[in-house]
Amino acid sequence: MKNKKLWITIGIIAIIVTLFSFNLIKASGNNIEVEVASVKEEKLSENVISQGTLKLANEQSIYYDATKGKIADISVKVGDDVQAGTPLFTYKSDQLLMEQKQNELQIQSVNLQIEDTQKQLKEIDKLLKDNKDDETLKKERDQVNLQLEQAKLELKQAQLQKDNINQQLADLKVVSDIAGKIIEINEDAQFKTNSEIPEPIMKIGSIGQFIVVGKVSEYDALKISEGQAVKLTADTVPDKTWSGKVKSISYLPEESTGLQDSGAQSGVQYTIEIEVTDQNIELKPGFQMIIEITANEYTAKTLPLTAVKQDGEKSYVFIVKNGKAVRKEVKVGNASLESIEIKDGVTKKDKVIKDPSDDIQDGMEVIVK
Repeated sequence: MKNKKLWITIGIIAIIVTLFSFNLIKASGNNIEVEVASVKEEKLSENVISQGTLKLANEQSIYYDATKGKIADISVKVGDDVQAGTPLFTYKSDQLLMEQKQNELQIQSVNLQIEDTQKQLKEIDKLLKDNKDDETLKKERDQVNLQLEQAKLELKQAQLQKDNINQQLADLKVVSDIAGKIIEINEDAQFKTNSEIPEPIMKIGSIGQFIVVGKVSEYDALKISEGQAVKLTADTVPDKTWSGKVKSISYLPEESTGLQDSGAQSGVQYTIEIEVTDQNIELKPGFQMIIEITANEYTAKTLPLTAVKQDGEKSYVFIVKNGKAVRKEVKVGNASLESIEIKDGVTKKDKVIKDPSDDIQDGMEVIVK
């Protein structure tokens, strides 16, 4: 009998302990431990991000000009260093050479005509010395003088034609407009005149001096000015960055008549050029680059980026007040990788939960670590 009562007592105690433990676990489950942070001031930057193409800073592409004839002689080879004015290649124009010969013959003919006319004048003048009043001789002299003046005019015209031909012949010699290195020669380009996209015969570039050319929206164009710092990256080399600065931004927008995928007309865009100031860039022209321009730096009130949650278009945080999590809507601004600007909603006195879990609800009791 005593053993039976003992077991009953043990059973009751076990039930009491179990209920107490369950309530303790339940109570502790409602009080989630959280870390808190306060609003602080730090420097943020407003950045413009775009894409661009790496190009040589100075580059000259020379295309075939069919009006000048065929290419007769190429004076350089790939890899040669050239200066501005260095001869590159020469055209040969049979038509111009024929015109030059014809012009030379014309000048010779007119000079002979002038010489003969001058002899006629001398003979007439001799006759007029003895026959001063001979009207026939006088008329003949006037006629010969007129012929002489006409011949002199023809000579001037032939000389002008000669100068023009000589200038055209000089233009057959193509020279470099820039200092750089010959990076491409394509002699076959002169035979591809029917191609929709013409190929250059020769390319010259300033090796080691690069620019990045991209486009920005009309909204972002207002934030950009020459000299602003630029960070450059490339998806092909994700672990490296290069420095640069804004070299120029176009005054006029790019003309665009295309449609976006959605069917709406594409927005206005402006061309920007970025000077790559980092000399240790091992990429080649044509690489796609990501442009990040530091447009504006300012001091702002911030919270950790993880503290702010999103509910549709609204942003909110949880603050700890009287041991409970209280949801408060906030107005946010720009963000960095770690912080986000808080324009309104909380003050420096508020204790904001740094990284609220999905289990935290408005009014839930929490414990600050």
